[in-house]
Amino acid sequence: MFESLRTWATPYGGDVFLYISVLAVASVVGLQLYKQRLSSFTLQRFIRLGALIALPLTIIAMEMGEQHWGIAVVAIVWAVAVAIISKNAVALRKDNKK
Repeated sequence: MFESLRTWATPYGGDVFLYISVLAVASVVGLQLYKQRLSSFTLQRFIRLGALIALPLTIIAMEMGEQHWGIAVVAIVWAVAVAIISKNAVALRKDNKK
């Protein structure tokens, strides 16, 4: 099963693409599960942290060549998903305080 995934992921960045995809999915699921327990300040920090991680990953993936464009796409989509989830949680808390 893993060999077929590796073969499929080769044009998009190979093993690195698979590892970053797994980490991105795990972090988004973890954020969904624990966003109620996190403070608004921490959620706002996650928005910045997502951007700070996605930017270098994207630049590095583009510098590695045409074969690694999938890594850049996963990094950007991950950062946007983290930002949207965190922003919605912070906005919901502000609405509940009113």
